[in-house]
Amino acid sequence: MLQGLEQIGTVERIRETPPAAPGIALEKVRVRTLDRDGETYRKVVREYNRTRPQFLAALTRNPTTRALALLAVGKEGVSMMERGQVPRRKWEEVFDRDGTLRDRTTLFQVEAILPRGVRKEAQEAEHRPDLWNCHHVVQKSVARLDGRSPNDPSNLVVISTFTSGNNRENAHHFLHAALLHPQLNLPPGSVTDAYIPRPLFPFYPPTRKAFESVDQVKRELKRLDPKAELPTSWQRRLVAFSRAAGKLPYEVPVEYRGAIRTYQSIYYRPENRDPEREQEARKWAAAEGASFARQFLPAGARLDGSTLPIDHKAKVPLPILPEASKIHERSSNPNSAILRSARSHRTHNGPAYDR
Repeated sequence: MLQGLEQIGTVERIRETPPAAPGIALEKVRVRTLDRDGETYRKVVREYNRTRPQFLAALTRNPTTRALALLAVGKEGVSMMERGQVPRRKWEEVFDRDGTLRDRTTLFQVEAILPRGVRKEAQEAEHRPDLWNCHHVVQKSVARLDGRSPNDPSNLVVISTFTSGNNRENAHHFLHAALLHPQLNLPPGSVTDAYIPRPLFPFYPPTRKAFESVDQVKRELKRLDPKAELPTSWQRRLVAFSRAAGKLPYEVPVEYRGAIRTYQSIYYRPENRDPEREQEARKWAAAEGASFARQFLPAGARLDGSTLPIDHKAKVPLPILPEASKIHERSSNPNSAILRSARSHRTHNGPAYDR
């Protein structure tokens, strides 16, 4: 998983990503939709439930992913992952609206500075399950035609499912509502080429703070765990992500949060347990999400049953990954290690984000 991310998640590619979806690239994958009531789908879910605890624990045993986990979910989150549990955010800390990490008790005490809405929002958030969870990059509701399992570790990322603050931190449902569902809301058995949003980090978002430099990453990591080790190449990627996100902790842009709520209603509204009502809810969510997906996707992508015309230009273009076979060919080149080393050397002595 790490080797694949190192090949596709270069500093240059991360810097190309837009503030609306920093650290996200598109991967074109040919898939066949599954019947959610069918045995194949149930088998995938059973396998995922069985292997998820192992996957989370394994991430804490590798030095690189452990260090990245510390920066993403904190010490308490890493402790939960070691036990095979999805990490939960530390309740004593919260990001204020100005992007500053504050002690949560401070939010309750500084009434003269913070609007009442912020205090109320923080209080309500404490009753919600602010979690991270494993996200299938290529969804478990579709089968890749190349035969790769949805539960392969290279297809998983630990992603924010926070619902506090009107979905401003819910990256998981943002990707579903605004990019995935409008493409994959198809009858079972449908075959299509889908542009899948692939995070370029094993955790998304990969940091709770914005980093201006590699030195800041080092200091934060030392504060969390003096023994933690993170290669400089990954430290540069975190700085590049912060730059792409606008030098602030990443939040889902406000214009997409309504589509998230429409998508969530498929599952959260009791009346949608009726099969016909569920299909109607899926249809509405796909239609609303398609209006946003066309901002990100290239010409030729299929959205809500229609194909984007050849002259379509994405308003918020995302980098498109090369085909997996081409990545493999490049990695097997005997000179590839030398080329990567040369690129790394030039980058290290280049712009400020590498220093």
